[in-house]
Amino acid sequence: MNKLHLKSVRRMVLLRLYQEYLNDPLNMLEPQDFISRGVSQQDLVPAAHYLNDRKLIEMLMGYTPPLFSSVRITAMGIDLVENHYLFNLQFPPEPEKLEDGLVALPHLIERLVEEADLSPTNGIVRRRLLTDVQFLRDEISRPVPYWRKETIISVLGWIENAVLQPQDALPSLQKIRDCLEPLDT
Repeated sequence: MNKLHLKSVRRMVLLRLYQEYLNDPLNMLEPQDFISRGVSQQDLVPAAHYLNDRKLIEMLMGYTPPLFSSVRITAMGIDLVENHYLFNLQFPPEPEKLEDGLVALPHLIERLVEEADLSPTNGIVRRRLLTDVQFLRDEISRPVPYWRKETIISVLGWIENAVLQPQDALPSLQKIRDCLEPLDT
């Protein structure tokens, strides 16, 4: 089975939740409802958390975090799905050709978010690090043609400078740089 791009997984989740809302606005879906449709748990977890962070869905957490116990679409999610232009822009039906080599990038970004949260920084440095990681996450969530490559490179540098030994505290950082390297050409 081909590995789905995380944007495709997010799109599938939103569309499935939208259909469920139209059938029964009070019903919530469980992870198995998505896994039975070909979405792996490894892809479902970061996709759902991203959509929840964007307030497009709401999740109920159970006893097995980071996997949710149930999920439903929010009013903002419904509005996005119903605005076909904006929905297709944010979650294209098929990823851009440039994104074919970047399938691992969303997972690496989510891993970087976790690593930054667990990093040995504190105070202002920690807040800046978490802000920079969130900024990078937001920048890369756009369609590839709209990425500001110079900004991404700068933010990666800021993140690297926030910790004393980035290779130990943030091992995903170099993998992200390696993944983005073909875009420099």
